[in-house]
Amino acid sequence: MAEKETLMLLSSQIKERRNELTEDMARGTADLAGYQHACGQIRGFDTVQMMIGDMLVVHKKEEEDFESSPTDNVVTMDKGDKK
Repeated sequence: MAEKETLMLLSSQIKERRNELTEDMARGTADLAGYQHACGQIRGFDTVQMMIGDMLVVHKKEEEDFESSPTDNVVTMDKGDKK
């Protein structure tokens, strides 16, 4: 569970930093090189957010798979056969 919490925290921190960067760009205080650098950072943030989202989906699927393992069906069938 700590892994999921860590990913969620990282995602929120990236979102905050991206928003700060976007607001700075909107003020128009940077020159062209600064604007290009900010665009690269935002693209990187978006890529990392996408990767974190993928990792959370995999983590959720692993949790679902763990909750219903093939041995659960065997145990259930054994109990049913004894009745």
